Order: sequence, then structure tokens, then C-alpha cells
Amino acid sequence: PQPPTTQQQQPRPPVAVANNILIAKPQKGAFMRHIIRLYSPFISVSRTSPFLLAKRSLASSSSGFSGSLSISANRLPKMAQLGMQIMSMIEEKIKREDARHRNANERSWELNSALIRCETAHELSAFSENFVSKEEETLDKLVLETVLSPDMYKKNVDDIIAMIEGGSKLHPRAPRIGGLVSKLEDYARYKAFRHFLSEEKLLSPNAPCFVTTENGIPRNVLTDEEYLAGACIGLCHDLAKYGVTRASNALDDELTVPFIKKARDTVSLILEELLQFDFRNGPLRRKYDSTKYALKTLETILYELSVAGSVGGHKSLLGGEHGADDDGGGPLKKMKIADDDKMESDENDPVEVATATAMSSGIPSKEISAIRERMDHRDKLREKLIKTCRDGQKAAKQSIFAMHRGDAKRAATLLKECEDCVTNDLLPILKEEPTLRFGSFACVLEEYVEGKLFYAWLYGDDVDGENHGTAKGEPQRAVGKILLPDEIPLKISTDDYLGGLGDLTGEIGRFAVARGTARDKESVKLCLDSNRAVQLTIKMLGKLPRGMQKKVSMVNKSVEKLERVLYEQSLMEMTGRKHFASSVEERPGFDNHDEKGVEY
Repeated sequence: PQPPTTQQQQPRPPVAVANNILIAKPQKGAFMRHIIRLYSPFISVSRTSPFLLAKRSLASSSSGFSGSLSISANRLPKMAQLGMQIMSMIEEKIKREDARHRNANERSWELNSALIRCETAHELSAFSENFVSKEEETLDKLVLETVLSPDMYKKNVDDIIAMIEGGSKLHPRAPRIGGLVSKLEDYARYKAFRHFLSEEKLLSPNAPCFVTTENGIPRNVLTDEEYLAGACIGLCHDLAKYGVTRASNALDDELTVPFIKKARDTVSLILEELLQFDFRNGPLRRKYDSTKYALKTLETILYELSVAGSVGGHKSLLGGEHGADDDGGGPLKKMKIADDDKMESDENDPVEVATATAMSSGIPSKEISAIRERMDHRDKLREKLIKTCRDGQKAAKQSIFAMHRGDAKRAATLLKECEDCVTNDLLPILKEEPTLRFGSFACVLEEYVEGKLFYAWLYGDDVDGENHGTAKGEPQRAVGKILLPDEIPLKISTDDYLGGLGDLTGEIGRFAVARGTARDKESVKLCLDSNRAVQLTIKMLGKLPRGMQKKVSMVNKSVEKLERVLYEQSLMEMTGRKHFASSVEERPGFDNHDEKGVEY
């Protein structure tokens, strides 16, 4: 046997795309060996390639390899070229989205740092009052820049959802990116706490610090959920924490007990206002459930101070003739122990009575009631969207079933029904409440993309399905066309397209099994090439959107199964038998890994 040549001894690094050329990179793995085997007729090793100079640093890092391994896009198989084209389009979008998320995360850190500096400035306010005003001015400016910047909001469908029609005004309900929501809640919490220390009142959602102008039109800085979580629920916890700190100096400060009483009353009234809300399961509901512990802390402090004052003979801790809690336990308890005759003759609604009490105690009940009405309306929109999404998703799913039956006309009709459902019924809801873009609506779009991709893969440009398949027959041989993201009629995000593209491999696999049963080897080859192209696209993207990782193993498994189907078809062809069951076993546990079990 002849010794291996120098070229055979060199490691062959994986492939990356640059200027429609696949360029080698110094990296080992079964994936690259698979690519070289698959495209070996089209691979040429050149030591004088014009791409050598641009990629010399990459090539030279691989020991013994000083040239560049390149594959001309014009010489690649059709499906591989399509995979490269899809990858080049999606890669840029993923990079842009990733950059926006990084910028939003950096802004979150800036807001967090500004909040810490403001809190520190208040602790040092005895030394410099100008320091406090300067830091708060910086914080307010940073918050306004964040709220008015379009790059700090998610844009997953069409700009018309995140923007109001006919203008450049940001939608007040546009969902924010990353951790900006929690930082704005912290901002509301900080403002409400400082306001209560100075005024002993709850800060209104229409306070000047929470309102700005955009193109001459007033705009709220906070959403309703951010105000409730920060300025209401967060304030309750801050008051409980501050009450413990202040109670430590109760002997030296005669105003401690009255202040803690006021804090206790405010927290009690906030809880009464929040009790009127129908919070659904979520972060805001969990935060609301924790508020009762803040009230319990303040009541415990008052009780323990009264006991300490009675035992120690400190009248300042008693807060009154009968102790620190002689006022009946707060405004809510006062309402309960009111005169029975007066309560029986009073025909007012209990909510109105609570509202009147809250207004006299510094609670902006009217504004909070308006928030409750808006949130109830959004819950109705959400229920309507979920019910409507079932119709759209059902139509898209049934269209896929129709394609497997060979009923192209029925499949085209169902896909059109799904498009009309999204356009006429769902998008108007999203224009009013963009936060509903995720969840049920995203599932509808992903199912629609899967159906649209499978339809184009089977029938190509036959929009109405008139020329392919019948209601009683099997579909003709697949065209093998994979739509690009821009060719989908509806506006979709990168996540929607990649999710549908990953699910497409499963439908192609089912089609391949049906064609394999009919001994259509060419169709099985087309199915395998298509799934390999999708697999290549996903793997060469590198960084994938969230939620896409679980689909990678499904795509790899689909390719492996189709390779097995094609192998058995070849065995039947070589042996002349009608049936041939291979004894080659599948390799469980090595999906998305190389032969050493290392994930690439």
C-alpha cells in the first residue's frame, strides 16, 4: 500500500461562509468530515487562492496546512446553495438582534448604576445636597433616553405593531428588551419611596417624573404593570425594611411611631386597592402575594414597640393612651368596627367607601382604578386572541395533513384561511396590545411558516394547488423548493422562520417514508438533501435564537433516519428484493455530537 500523501495527512477544518465561498477554519469534528465527504467532488485545495490572504491567519493556525480550502457556490448542489443563501440572510438578522439585546443589557447596567449612585447620594446628603440633585438629574435623563429610544423595544413582526400608524410615535405598550422592565420598576420604586419619605403619600402614576412628551404629545414613562410592581408593591417592601431600621432609633426619635403607623396604613390601603385586581398567574401576581408580609412586618414592629414601651416605661413608644396600636389597627380595621347603624343605613358601594378613605390617606385611588380598568380590558383582548389563535393554528395544521393526503387545493385554501385569520383578526389585537405578540400568536406563525414551507417544497409556485395532487390521490414528486424568509407572505421574525424550518424536516421525513414505501428512491434522495440543507444552515449559523436549541436535535435525528431509509432503499435495489430490513442499529445518545460524544 502506498503511504498517504501530504494532502491526505493534513487536517481539514470546518467550513464558514464568506462572500458566497465556503472557507476552511481550523477546527476538528465529525461535522467537517461529513461536509468533505458530501461535497468532495466540488472541493479543491488551493495554495494560491485569492481568499488565502484574507484568511491566512485562520489557515496558518492549523498545523501543516498553509493553503485555503474553498468551495465555489456555483459548483455546489442546488440544495446546498439554497442553505447557504438562507444562512446568509438570517445570520445578519440574528447579529442585529443580538447587538440590540447587548445594547439593552448595557443600558440596564447603566440604570442600575445610576440608581445605586442616587441611593448613595441620599446617604451622603448631609455633606452635599447638590450631589443628590445632580445624580437624580442624571438618572431621570437616562430613563427618558431609554423610554424614547426605539432600539430598546422588541420588533418581532411589523413596525406597524410597535409604531402607531401614520407617525413615528412609539407605541406606549411596546414590549421592552432584556432586563429594562425590572430596572424601570426599580426606578418607580425609588421615586415612590423618596416621595413617601418627604410627603407621606403614594406617588401618582401621573406624577411629573413619570410623564414625558414625545413630539409634543404626553407619554407615560412607565407601563401600568411597572407602576404597580415598583411604585406600589415595591414601596410596601421598602417601607417594611425602612420601618425596621427606623425602629432601632425609636428612643431618640419621637416621630418614629407616628411614621411607622402612617407606613402601616399606607401599605394596608395599597393592599386593599390591589385586592380589586384580577391578577392572572405571572410575575405581578407573585409580587402581589408577597405584599402581605410587608404589612405583617410593620404591624409586628408597632406591637413590639408598644410592648417595649409599656415594660420599659417609655411613653414615646406607646404612641397613645392605650399603646402604639390604639387606633384600631389601621384604616381598614376602622371601617370594620364602625357604627353598625350607620353602616346599615349607608347604601354606598364598599369599593366607594374604600376609595374615599384612600383619597383622604394619600392614595391616588382614581388613577389606580383607571389602571385596573385598562388591565381588565387587556385581559379580555388576551382571551379573545387565544381563542382566535386556535382557529388559525388549526387551519395551518390541517393544511399539512391535506398535503400528506395529496390534496393540494385543500391545503392552499386552509393556508389562505390562516393568513386571513392572522391579518384580519389577530393583527388588530396586536396593534392595540403588542405584548401579546409572544405565546399563542407566535405558535400560530410558526405553524403557518411550517405549512407554507412544506407547501412550497411539495408544489413550488403553484399557489392554488390546481396543478398538483387530487383529493383522492397521492402528491406528485416534490419540487424541492424552500422559501426564503422574505418570500413568506406574512411578516415574520427570525425565530418564527427558524422554528418552522426546523419543523419542516419532520414533515419531509414523513413524506420520505411514504415515498420509500412506494420505492421512489429519487424522492427519498431529495428529502435527504433537503433536510441536510436545513441541518447545514442551522449548524453554520452558530448562535441560534432562544428556544431553537431543542429543535436542533430533532433536525439531526431526521437526517439520520432518512440516511437509514435511503440505505435500505439501496439494499433493496442491489438485492432485487421487495423488502429488506437492515440490521444496522441507530446510535442513541450521539445526536448533535461527534464520535467522541463531544457536542459541536
